[in-house]
Amino acid sequence: MVRFIAGSIAFAAALAGAAALSPAYIYKFDASNAAGVDGSIRVKYAGKDSSTATITAKLDFSGVDQAAIQAFDGNCTEAVTSYKWHIHTKWNSTLTSDAFKQCSNAATDNHFDPLRACGPASEFIAEPACKAKSLTYACSATNYTANPLVCEKGDLSGKFGAFSVKETTTVSGKWTDKHFPLVSEGSPTWSIVLHAVCGTQAPRIACAVMQKQQNGYKEVQSEASTTDNDGKKQSEQRTDGYTVGEQKSKRCAKH
Repeated sequence: MVRFIAGSIAFAAALAGAAALSPAYIYKFDASNAAGVDGSIRVKYAGKDSSTATITAKLDFSGVDQAAIQAFDGNCTEAVTSYKWHIHTKWNSTLTSDAFKQCSNAATDNHFDPLRACGPASEFIAEPACKAKSLTYACSATNYTANPLVCEKGDLSGKFGAFSVKETTTVSGKWTDKHFPLVSEGSPTWSIVLHAVCGTQAPRIACAVMQKQQNGYKEVQSEASTTDNDGKKQSEQRTDGYTVGEQKSKRCAKH
């Protein structure tokens, strides 16, 4: 009997350990080569085959040079008020994050859009039917809640909103997306591109390639409030956002 109970406990612990190491990915921006943007956007799936994922963003835009943006795009003459963000399908840089020309359409292509929601920057915008559909594209948090098919899977700012820098240059947020691209849909050439919104213009200024976190990242036993796609507040465990290797590096740095 004791042996049976011990075995059950061990099995439950193994299941808990597996759940705590769900597939996780990071898009890491290095200020030294990403136009002054520093920080990361992390994605943690509820499970290997789940379309539910938690997206956590922590970004610092204080190092961004407005003059450099204007030099890159002469039409960007107004102050940057926010940054749009999307999953793009290609990556050509030798770095894990880059800026300006290396984030262009030629380098990172357009938004991941396998179901052809067809926004103006869909990966299928060259198709006549998609081009016509793009004229009525209306991805927003409200519309996405009502019908997930109205948004490109890669249109993250359409689903969750742009990063506003009107009052602060550091932004953070956490969202639960029930219809995020599956792990099986992912590609090592995926990137997240940041567009600086200045008036009517939105040039691509920074980008980071997707990197898999080999050991996932563990759950921290504390509660935080987040919002799911149904607009409902839910309580879920916060994540520390570090791989096992990163945790070891941090511990070593302290000693």
